[in-house]
Amino acid sequence: MSPIIDFFFRDHDLWFVALAAAVCLLSAYACVSLLRHAMRMVGRMRWIWTGVSALSVGLGIWSTHFVAMLAFRPGFALQYDLVMTALSLLIAIGVCGAGIAMAIRGAGRGDRVLGGALLGVGISSMHYVGIAALLLEGQLVWNGELVSLSVLAGIVIGGVAVPVAMGEGPKRLFGGAGLLTLAICAMHFTAMGAADFSNCLPLSGQGVEVDGGLMSVFVAMITLFILAAALVSIVLDEADRRRTANERRRQQADAARIASVSQRLELALTHMGQGLGLFSAEGKLILHNQRLAELLLRNPEGHLEGKTLEEVCVAALDQVRLDGDKRAGIVRDLVAQHTHMSARGGQAVHSFDGRTYLRVQHNPVGDGRWVTLVEDISATKRSEAAIAHMAQHDNLTGLPNRARFDEIFDKNLIDAEIAGGKLGVVAIDLDRFKDINDSYGHATGDHVLHVLAERIAKVLKPGETVARLGGDEFAALKRFDAFESMHDFLQRLENVLFGAVSFQGVLVTTGASIGVSIYPQDGVDRSKLLSNADMALYRAKAEFETRICYFESEMDDHARERRSMAHDLWEAVEQGSFELAYQVQKNVASGAVTGYEVLLRWDRPGHGRVSPADFIPIAEECGAIGAIGAWVLKTACIEAASWPEPHKIAVNVSGLQLSQVELVDLVKMVLFQSGLAPERLELEVTETAIIADKKRALATLRQIRDMGVSIAIDDFGTGYSSLETLRSFPFDKIKLDRSFMAEVETSEQSKAIVRAILALGRSLSVPVLAEGVETQEQLDVLRVEGCTEAQGFLLGRPGRMNWPEADMLMFA
Repeated sequence: MSPIIDFFFRDHDLWFVALAAAVCLLSAYACVSLLRHAMRMVGRMRWIWTGVSALSVGLGIWSTHFVAMLAFRPGFALQYDLVMTALSLLIAIGVCGAGIAMAIRGAGRGDRVLGGALLGVGISSMHYVGIAALLLEGQLVWNGELVSLSVLAGIVIGGVAVPVAMGEGPKRLFGGAGLLTLAICAMHFTAMGAADFSNCLPLSGQGVEVDGGLMSVFVAMITLFILAAALVSIVLDEADRRRTANERRRQQADAARIASVSQRLELALTHMGQGLGLFSAEGKLILHNQRLAELLLRNPEGHLEGKTLEEVCVAALDQVRLDGDKRAGIVRDLVAQHTHMSARGGQAVHSFDGRTYLRVQHNPVGDGRWVTLVEDISATKRSEAAIAHMAQHDNLTGLPNRARFDEIFDKNLIDAEIAGGKLGVVAIDLDRFKDINDSYGHATGDHVLHVLAERIAKVLKPGETVARLGGDEFAALKRFDAFESMHDFLQRLENVLFGAVSFQGVLVTTGASIGVSIYPQDGVDRSKLLSNADMALYRAKAEFETRICYFESEMDDHARERRSMAHDLWEAVEQGSFELAYQVQKNVASGAVTGYEVLLRWDRPGHGRVSPADFIPIAEECGAIGAIGAWVLKTACIEAASWPEPHKIAVNVSGLQLSQVELVDLVKMVLFQSGLAPERLELEVTETAIIADKKRALATLRQIRDMGVSIAIDDFGTGYSSLETLRSFPFDKIKLDRSFMAEVETSEQSKAIVRAILALGRSLSVPVLAEGVETQEQLDVLRVEGCTEAQGFLLGRPGRMNWPEADMLMFA
């Protein structure tokens, strides 16, 4: 290979070599393009394009040879014999044409490889005949091995180039052209390297001479022209091919449209989600799809052709186990219904097993025949049922919700009125459910509700209903004739409501209060019965050892009285009918006035003076306590600010007020508007009010104390009396409940409790004030035990402040 390379660079003009390569590449591209085009043609056009392709490649090979010879520098000018030169051109065109014809003759790869190899033979033949056309004197010496290699290179590379070029896509086109160019160039330059021109000289005067340079330029120009023309023809032919292809596609589209009717019918019968059947005018099924057999027979391969409508119904019912009489009745009804619809059109929904629902639609076609469509709508039915269930049931527990409960309630009332009997209405409220949520989180509370609902559902019998009305409120209904049945129902509910529920390592104890009203003795309408059951429920909550409470008429009277008082309380708020009284508080040791407790007084129209112990709970229930408490605080601060002596006032704050975030702003506003010094105001709160929501209550009290207002814990010793409460908040005063003073003179136990509380106050450096001091003996006991302050009838009865007399109240 090294001699060939040395020969190539030493004895060639590289510019002409480049020109020869360009001519070769162009001709090779034209050849493979025309070859591919000829392959797509048929008949006479294939032979024409085969000839054009052969002409293109033959001229390309021939011109490449002579341009390359122009690049050759043997040391003398080359001249050619005209006849032999023309013969070399004919050989190139003829042999290459035969190779192209063989390549496109069949679709086999072997024909293409042989055709490409024949192209290599054409290349080699043209070259050596072209060399023979040289007019030389002397002996041209050949290297046999390189000659063989040159011929082999042309045949092998050509054999590869043609199959590659005949593949689909532009990459195969350019790859084939490149390989064919390589075949031509490799053969030529290898063959030139095999020839030794050192013993040769130009021979003149023999035959018809052609100047080599002029001939090569002339041939190259002609070849380029022909190749250009061939490329133009390729472009034109490609456009024609596209038009032909478009026309063929249009024809195919027309053919597809013509065939689409039958194809659509076939697809519809095979793949449509509905069952389809065509019945003749005589009522026989003449055509159906697999889906119809699948829906009616539960077998897509089942056959129904030729069956009448009645036989189709019978075949469908064969899949359901029914007794003979019921089966015959269903068939008779179905045939009658569907015969009527087949004539006029219509649809109906059927379910033979209660699980699968089929919608059947009949569509007359006008000549006595009709098309039946059968659709499985089970999923739709299930979705509708699920939506209906969600609309009427509680999402968390699955029990009926309030709307569904009201429907069941009204139906039971109608049934009880028509058929007689009794209806038990049960109101259920879980005990301490708020504490469960606050202590363990709402996830635990939800789990408790879910578990209790499951337990309830398991013990219910037909005709019994339990619903969740919201939060921890439930309600139940029970139709009965004998009270033993109602008692059994309540016992089952009590058994499942009182127990324990485990969740994430926490064991929660559950309980409930249950109130019961009975139709018709306790009411005849839903509202009245529910209201009475709620009254019984509240009684059950109030009585510590009672779990189930039945409604009694006295409860209704009591409820009416409470509603009346609530109405009067709101009127008193609007009209400002309340009054304030002040009870003096004194130092036990010195007898000096230390302050006054503010007491609320109300003269109810038509009833006289009402005790705060009676109307304050009702005010809390009806929501009036907020307005009343704000009035007391504002009025007391304004009056105290006008006193000539700067005594402290103590104002009671209810648990409901303490739970309201507005309390802090209210105290701040009242102090600002009244001008009362914060240190002259003391708020009294009970431990019970704090325990209801301890975290929030203590946070509220801290904000108020930060203003300079003092905080006292009231009624100490009667509620929880939790040392944790005293530890959690630095109270400014402990108020000893009056109940201990009533027996302090005679009961050593009461005296011991008083002594213990006073000792606790001293150890915490918190002063203790004893309430309810009515005798000198009680006061003496307090003095001996070291009590700080006291108040009671002995020291001064509550009343309006009349200065200066009020300031003169001292010990008798």
